[in-house]
Amino acid sequence: MYMTLDGFAALADGPDDPEGDRQFWEAMWNGPMSRVDTLLLGRKTYEAWAQFWPTQVDSENEHWRAFARFSSQAEKVVFSHTLKTAPWSNSRIARGSVAEEVARLRALPGSDIIVAGGVQLVQSVLAQDLADELCLTVSPSTIGRGLPLFHMEPTPDHHDDVVPVGAPGRHDFRLLEARAFRSGAVFLHYERAHVAKSGG
Repeated sequence: MYMTLDGFAALADGPDDPEGDRQFWEAMWNGPMSRVDTLLLGRKTYEAWAQFWPTQVDSENEHWRAFARFSSQAEKVVFSHTLKTAPWSNSRIARGSVAEEVARLRALPGSDIIVAGGVQLVQSVLAQDLADELCLTVSPSTIGRGLPLFHMEPTPDHHDDVVPVGAPGRHDFRLLEARAFRSGAVFLHYERAHVAKSGG
């Protein structure tokens, strides 16, 4: 997922930078995408991707071309209660809960599953502690508006400076890789850290 410095799920685009573009795709293809065969998508993301990526299989951009072919071949599970059909190749609609579908997929043989978007689906996966890894590309920009990537509950006027291990809503991850791009964006790859709760 893309994220701005102030936590919004957005790509703060910059000037064309072929080298920076290459660095990003290299990080993805040599990292998490190298072992993925299933994409989980929300309805809006699915509809946007289904219109765009099939048209890029012969793109002049080698990275777009590679992702277009990968995304067409991958299994795509779109979570929606309103979508009637999912005509993009290897697509199907999931009507049940995210947790039930993830559990079903994990029980099947295959490679890794990645949540490609949208934001509500990502938030649901994180809230239910279903994510084994996080892959974030953080743009070096604040935009002050948009959809926060991580769900934020309203808080009272006071706040705690220290959030203890095991506190409600806290999920811990261990850094696997941090890679800076020429653009100033940073690619961050985490895995879930299962830590013992404090207290007795």
